[in-house]
Amino acid sequence: MKAALIVNPNCRLSDDAIRTVESVSRSQSWQPPLLLPTTSQETGGAQARQALAAGVDRIVVAGGDGTLRQVAGALAQAGDNRPALGIMPVGAANLVARNLGLKPGQLKRSASIALTGQPVRLAIGWVSCRIGGLWQDEQPMLAVSGIGWDAQAIAATRPWLKKRAGWLAYAESGGRQARRENLSMKISHDGNQEATVQAWSILFAILPRLPLGIVAFPDVVPGSDIAQVLQVTISQPARWGAVAAKGLLHTRGQVDSLHYSSARRLIVKPSQPCPVQIDGDAIEEVEEVRFRVQPSAIEVHGFKKRSEF
Repeated sequence: MKAALIVNPNCRLSDDAIRTVESVSRSQSWQPPLLLPTTSQETGGAQARQALAAGVDRIVVAGGDGTLRQVAGALAQAGDNRPALGIMPVGAANLVARNLGLKPGQLKRSASIALTGQPVRLAIGWVSCRIGGLWQDEQPMLAVSGIGWDAQAIAATRPWLKKRAGWLAYAESGGRQARRENLSMKISHDGNQEATVQAWSILFAILPRLPLGIVAFPDVVPGSDIAQVLQVTISQPARWGAVAAKGLLHTRGQVDSLHYSSARRLIVKPSQPCPVQIDGDAIEEVEEVRFRVQPSAIEVHGFKKRSEF
């Protein structure tokens, strides 16, 4: 058995991840992994195609959600005879890893699960943005994407703080966007008639959890063809208290600021260009965004079984 290790060398623990995967491969009687580092121009998709051409039995990603989604997108387009994914969570947020029960920093455990763990079928989301009147190529997503001030918070995250504090850097940036007024947006679910809404942000999710164990999308079924849509509408800053309590304490009942729905496809047109974020990667000045779900697109080795989500 042989794995390919696609590694983002910009991640703080990338060298440790390489050594750990090599060590665990030896202990599991796997061949030494095929090492494929990413670059600023080739961020994971090209490396995944190279691994497929080499006929490896597993593809392990040592990086963050951005690297992981690019690799997953290439695998989702590769047909049925594709290897499963393993994850070494060494990025900032590690949303996908957290949903699978993988804890950042536990590299030996993650490497062992990557090679021999419980396989889980996951969906892929695809996101297309219109910028300057032109539609850009679809981008893959694995966890959650959004348009509005949540995406602005990600775009405004200080790089040095992100590298030092990980996902806490997003919280700091989000606090700076919390007082922003709602945006006017037109939204359409599954080709239905457009509705005009006022929202701080609109999110499209195919995995349920955010950091701190926050179950932001309780009705998500990983691997299915339906995403959960969350419209966040903040009428006054004090409303953030109820939103935080709902996520952190899992309080029951509805929160006025959170409006849930579901969709296989979603179109959002803001009244003015604004940012979109895809699994934590920001795209600015978007005039329209389209989301869709590709069900059961990839197989990932994680700690959790499907029933445990």
